[in-house]
Amino acid sequence: MNVRTSSLIATALASGLIGLPALAQETAAESSVTEVIVTGSRGKPRTITSSPTPIDVISGDQIAKLGGSMPLRDALTQLVPSFQAMSVGSSSFDSVARPAGLRGMSGVHVLVLVNGKRRHNSSLLNLNSGNVSAGANPVDLDLIPVSAIERIEVLRDGAAAQYGSDAIAGVINIILKSSVPGFAGSLEAGVRYEGDGENFSAQASNGFALPGGGSGVFAFEAKTAAKAVRNSDVTGAMYASGDPREAGANRRTYQGGLPETQSLNMLLNLSQPLASGGELYANGTLGFRKAKVGQAGRKPWSTSNIQAIYPNGFTPYYTLDEYDFQVAGGWKSQLGGWNTDLSTTFGRNHTENGAESSLNASLGATSPTQFKTFSSQFDQWTTNYELTRQFDVLGGKSLQVSSGLEWRHESYKTRALDEAAYKNGGYYYTTGSLNGQPALIGAQGAIIVLPQDEADVERNVGAVYADFALDVTPAWLVTAAARYENYDDSAGDVWSGKLSTRYKVNNWLTLRGAASNGFRAPSLAQIGYAQTASQFNLVSGVYQTIQSKIVSVDSPVARALGAQPLTPEKSVNYSLGFALTPISGLSVTVDAYQIKVDDRIYLTGLMSGTGVRNILVANGYSGDQYVRYFSNAIDTETKGVDVVAAYNFTTDFGRFRTTLGYNHNETEITRVAATPTVLSGLGLTLYDRQTRGYITDLQPKDKLVLGVDWTKGDWNVNLKQTQYGAFTLLANTAAQDQSYGRKWVTDLEISRNFADSYRLSVGAYNLFDEYPDLNTVANTIGSSPYAAYSPFPAYGGYYYIRLAWRP
Repeated sequence: MNVRTSSLIATALASGLIGLPALAQETAAESSVTEVIVTGSRGKPRTITSSPTPIDVISGDQIAKLGGSMPLRDALTQLVPSFQAMSVGSSSFDSVARPAGLRGMSGVHVLVLVNGKRRHNSSLLNLNSGNVSAGANPVDLDLIPVSAIERIEVLRDGAAAQYGSDAIAGVINIILKSSVPGFAGSLEAGVRYEGDGENFSAQASNGFALPGGGSGVFAFEAKTAAKAVRNSDVTGAMYASGDPREAGANRRTYQGGLPETQSLNMLLNLSQPLASGGELYANGTLGFRKAKVGQAGRKPWSTSNIQAIYPNGFTPYYTLDEYDFQVAGGWKSQLGGWNTDLSTTFGRNHTENGAESSLNASLGATSPTQFKTFSSQFDQWTTNYELTRQFDVLGGKSLQVSSGLEWRHESYKTRALDEAAYKNGGYYYTTGSLNGQPALIGAQGAIIVLPQDEADVERNVGAVYADFALDVTPAWLVTAAARYENYDDSAGDVWSGKLSTRYKVNNWLTLRGAASNGFRAPSLAQIGYAQTASQFNLVSGVYQTIQSKIVSVDSPVARALGAQPLTPEKSVNYSLGFALTPISGLSVTVDAYQIKVDDRIYLTGLMSGTGVRNILVANGYSGDQYVRYFSNAIDTETKGVDVVAAYNFTTDFGRFRTTLGYNHNETEITRVAATPTVLSGLGLTLYDRQTRGYITDLQPKDKLVLGVDWTKGDWNVNLKQTQYGAFTLLANTAAQDQSYGRKWVTDLEISRNFADSYRLSVGAYNLFDEYPDLNTVANTIGSSPYAAYSPFPAYGGYYYIRLAWRP
C-alpha cells in the first residue's frame, strides 16, 4: 500500500473518532469507565479511571480474535500501544520466543502474573544482537492458551515494591476463565499473500460444575504453522573456480524467517468453596512445542562444508523440542477479620536444542547431519502468604492494609548433549583452493554448549511486603507500598517503595501520579549461561561468518576480560497523568512517564583480537571466537507518554466502539562504565556504537493505533490502522547506518453470526501488503532484503477464515 492511500485511511479513522460525539443517539452499555480491575491494588477492586496508575484491560474476546493467527505477545502488540514485540530474522531462540517489552523496556522488565500469581520464566534466552532483552529469559506468554483467558490487565507503571523483581516497566496479569458454562471454541486457517506461512489452529474451552458449588474450566489450544521466508540471491562464487555447476547454482539458499512450529497448550482452572467459609483453588498449564528455524546457506566450496555429504552446499536448521508446565494451588480464608491467601506455585520450562540438515565439518565425511546440541531447564517454586483487611480510621476514612511473605526458589541448568556437535575431528582439506586448511569445528546453524560451559545455578529469595490504600476523602486516594527482598547470591538485599495518588477533581476529570524505586535481580541465565555458535553477523557493515562465544561472568575467560559479578538493576520511576470521562461512553487517559535504570545488564559488544585469542587459548578454547559477556555497565533514561481513548455509542446505523492508542517513547544512555583496564590495554571497549544503538535507536519512538468496531444485527466489521514510527540500525561508523521509515499497517475483519451460537469471520492482517524499507548494506548471504529488526512482521499480508462457536 502506498503512503498516500494508507494515510488517507488513517485520517478517515481519526476524523471519525474525533467527530463521533455529534453522531451519538444512544449510549452503549459497555464502558471502560466502569470496568473493575484487580491488578495494582490488593484487596479493594477499582475501575480503570479510578486507579492511581494506568491500566489497560484487554477482553478475552479481543484476544481470541487475534490468538488463532498470531502468538499472544503479537496480539498484545496489536492491542496495547506501549507493548511492542519485535520481528527478527533468522536467530534461533528469538525466532521462536521473540523479544517483547513495555514502555521501551525489555521483556524481563515486565512481571507476568496468572490470576495474580507469578508466572515462571522460560529457559530460552533472547540473544539476538538487536533486541533489548540482552540475554535474559523472560516469561514466554505464548505457552498460555488464549482460549483460557477471561481478560488481561496491563499495569503500565513500576510495581517492584508491590510484586517484586522484574516489574520495572509494569505488570501483565492474565485472568483465567473460572465459571464459563458449556463448550466454546474456534477453528482458524490462514496463509500469507505469497502462499507461505500457512497457519492452522483449534481452540476450545469447557466450563463445568463441581460438587458443593465448585466450578472448573478446561481449555486447550493446538497450532501448526509453516515457515515463511523472504530471501535474495547469494553473491559471489558458489563453487570452486571452473566448476560447471556455477552457471546453474541455486542462490536462494537462505531459509531464515518465520519458523515452522507445532504446539499444544492446555489449562485447567478449578475453584471450590468451603462449607466453613473460604475457598480452595488450583490451576495448571501444560504445553509442548516443536520448532525449526532456517539459517543462512553454506556454500559448497567452503570450510563449513564437506562435499562428500553436501555436494551443492546446504542450509542448516536450528531445532527446538520443548515442554512447559506450571501448577498453582491455594486456600483463601478469614482469620481474625483478615482475608488471607496462602498459595504455592511451581513451574518448569525444559528445552532440547539441536540442528538438522547440518554437519560438523571437522569430522569430515563421517559427520552426522542431525544433532542434539544442548538442553536447558528453568524451575521456579514460589510460595506466598497474604493478608488483607479494611479499617475505618480518622473518623470513618477507609484504610486498606495488605501485607505478605514470599519465598521463591529458582534454578537454571544447561547440559551439553551430542559430543559430535562440538568435537574437533581434526579434518583438513586436501584439494583445491582449500588444500591444507582446517574445517570449521562444530555443528553448523546450531547453538552449542560445551561441557566446560554447562550452567548449574540456583538461589533462594525471601521477601516481606506491605501495601496501604487510604481514601483521604471520597475524591482523594493515596497508596503506598514497601518491599524488602533478600537473595542468597550476588544480588544481595534490595529495598523498594512506591507512592501513588489519585484525585477526582469532578465527575469527569481525575488526576493521578506515582513515584517509585524498583529493581531487577540478574536472571540466573545471565549469571550462568555460556554458548558457542557459528553464525553470520554484521561486522564492519559486512555479513561475515564468525565463531561467537558468550562466556559466563564468573568464568576464567570473562574475569580475564574484566567481568565482575552481576548485581541488581535499580530503577526510579515517575508518572503523571489524568483520566477524562466527559460524557457517558467516552474515556481518555493520558500518562507521562520517566524510567531511570542504573547498572542495566547488557551483553557487551563482540570482542576479538590477539589479546582475546591468547586468553581463550590459555583456557582451552580454539581462540577463533568473538567473545561477549554480561555486565552491569549501562545507565539508561526512558521518557514517554501513553494516550488511550475509547468511545462507545449507538446510532440507527448500528453500535460503534472506537479506540485510539498512542505511545511516544525515547531511551538514552546516560552513563557507560569505564572500560576495564585489561580491555583498554587490548584496544577494546565494552560497548561499541552499534551495541549502544540497539538500546537507543532500534525501536520506533512512536506507535499509533486507531480502531473502529461496528456491529449491526448479526454483522460485525473491525477495522484497525497501526502506524509504526521510524527507526535506525546504527553501525560502528555513521556511514554504514541503516534508517527505516514510518509505516502504516491496516487490519480488517468481517464477521457474521448465524444459527444463534456460531460466528464466521474472514479477515486480513496487513491488508495492503506493507513491508519495512529495504536494507542498504550489501546482502552477501542472500538474507531478507527487508529490515531484520522490525516492529511488524516483514512477510507481507496474511488472510484467514475463522469459525467460532459458544453456548
